[in-house]
Amino acid sequence: MNQRKEASKTSPSSLTGFGFQSINTRKLLLVVVIVAAATFLADLLPRIVPGARLAENWLSDFRFAVLTSPQKIDQRIVIAAINEDTLATFPYRSPVDRGFLIKLLNYLSSANVRAIGIDILFDQPTEFEKDASLKALIATYPVPVIVSDTGTKGLLTKSQRSFLSNFNDGLISGDANLIKDVIDGTVRGLYVERPQTSPRKLGFAAALVSALDLPAPEHNIELVYRSPPAFGTPAFKSYPAHTIQFLPKSWLAGKIVLIGADLPLTDRHKSVFTAARGSISGTLPGVRIHAHALSQLLDNRRATTMSQPAKWGLLLATAIIGIVIALLDTSIIIKGFMFVTSVAVLWSFILLGYQTYGLPVPFLAPNFSLAASFFIGIAYLGHDDRQQRKFIRGAFSHYLSPKIVDLLVANPAVMKTGGERRELTYIFTDLENFTTLTENADPEMLVNLLNEYIDGLCTIAFKHEGTVDKIIGDAMCAFFGAPIDQPDHQARAVACALELDHFARTFAATKTAQGIPIGRTRIGVHSGIATIGNFGGKNFFDYTAFGDMVNTAARLESINKHLGTRICMSAVTAEKCPGLVFRPVGDLILKGKSEQLAAVEPVTEDDSSEIDVPAYCDAFKALRRGDGHAIDAFRTIVEKNPNDGLSAFHLKRLECGETGTIIDLGVK
Repeated sequence: MNQRKEASKTSPSSLTGFGFQSINTRKLLLVVVIVAAATFLADLLPRIVPGARLAENWLSDFRFAVLTSPQKIDQRIVIAAINEDTLATFPYRSPVDRGFLIKLLNYLSSANVRAIGIDILFDQPTEFEKDASLKALIATYPVPVIVSDTGTKGLLTKSQRSFLSNFNDGLISGDANLIKDVIDGTVRGLYVERPQTSPRKLGFAAALVSALDLPAPEHNIELVYRSPPAFGTPAFKSYPAHTIQFLPKSWLAGKIVLIGADLPLTDRHKSVFTAARGSISGTLPGVRIHAHALSQLLDNRRATTMSQPAKWGLLLATAIIGIVIALLDTSIIIKGFMFVTSVAVLWSFILLGYQTYGLPVPFLAPNFSLAASFFIGIAYLGHDDRQQRKFIRGAFSHYLSPKIVDLLVANPAVMKTGGERRELTYIFTDLENFTTLTENADPEMLVNLLNEYIDGLCTIAFKHEGTVDKIIGDAMCAFFGAPIDQPDHQARAVACALELDHFARTFAATKTAQGIPIGRTRIGVHSGIATIGNFGGKNFFDYTAFGDMVNTAARLESINKHLGTRICMSAVTAEKCPGLVFRPVGDLILKGKSEQLAAVEPVTEDDSSEIDVPAYCDAFKALRRGDGHAIDAFRTIVEKNPNDGLSAFHLKRLECGETGTIIDLGVK
């Protein structure tokens, strides 16, 4: 009966038959899904996961603070900072003394400044005459003066809102509110126009630019901070407000002066510099942030952003890199090293690309895309690998020695099961007169007998690391040289054949002594090129070989009954076993063949005491020469050893008038 191993239902269906590390249709489809999912999720991650957005913001801020090229101090803007020392000169701490502001504005007017922005909310009355005088001065000031306003509901009480509205009426005002990131509170936006306000309300910096008749964007934009010339150096000139009157007027001429508070606990805001400088140095007073916004508008600078197509392209590329690494046919350690290297290269690209070319590549999205495709790929391959190992062990466990199965499970890449041409050595065995025994023996005894016999044959084949191809009744065929490469497959096969012969003779002697007549086992061995692979279709696993050499090995086994030998093998196989003793059989012409095949018979240690190998070789040489004395030489050998079947075969040929060593048996 031909025993076949059904393929595992969970084994991958592939173009090669198994779906190992080769890319098959199912794996390719899954790779596409993994890459697409990693790309999509990487793009979505920073927008839906607050922690990811927070981390991305911090990394981007740190990169800006550390790697942005330093710029010179913006000489167009001067800050008059109301600090603690300034407040100490006032008769009262709050609100800001209007008289002080009047004196400051008058001095700035005499210095011929270009414009003034007052980042102070006039939402409370102080002294009536001072309040009125300050408003009148601003209204008639020779250059534009922008006062602060706020559109934020709930920031002021009703009375504060009323006073602010009355004070700002007739003056140029700008919304001094700042656009903060809802995740980390960092000021990242620049108000150009306050939405949902009527009449149109410009942001503080935008109102200044508009008052100077300079172009400004029409909508809110991302705030691009001005990079300072050096760490610890401000981007703008700043002086305590109470010292302005002592400055040379040439220092102020043509400047835009911003007046605002620079106090430890008042009107301070988190900036992008916090990531690199810490919360103390990175938290800026509102007037300084307005200076950054104003500088940006004066330069008409815009934040450099990565277009969505470019971002998707980058995420797709990193996802592909991740899955490619996961699919590589190498160890997990090497894959891990390549993944870490890819991450390092990606980070270098992100940082150096920004420093050199100003490329605003996001940090987390491409790294997530790379990692997601890699780890999902590894997880899939791990599952696929487990299924593959299970399939290999199940498919080959009945055909290969456990040692070879373990090797295939550990390294499936050493085998190809999809079909290939290989040089193999085949062994065929058959038990004589077994059919007669089956007709007369007790079925239970017969089954036990056959199982014991087959187990012995298979154990020996596995011992020599051969692959059992088929068991057909009492016959076994096995091959060497696949599924793993065995450079010495001829020597393995011959050694296996000799041990099979010894086992078969011992087994027959034992059973005969028990009253169970067992015939001798015939063995054929041949080497050559054959096509080998899984020929079991989709539902069955049948790893076998096809080719002329397989048929030849089977016929060598069959002709043993005519030659009187137990083992008949081709000289092609024997020549790869120089350490053994063989005697020539002849040049066989097998059924269906026109070419001759040189065949030999191995002489075992058990046979060497009975067979006179030198005498046989001399007789065979005489036979090859056509020497008439060959018949006498073979007759002498047979008389001395009647059990020498091969010598008896040649003697019979000679007695029938045949000559030479070419033997045309005309049988399978």
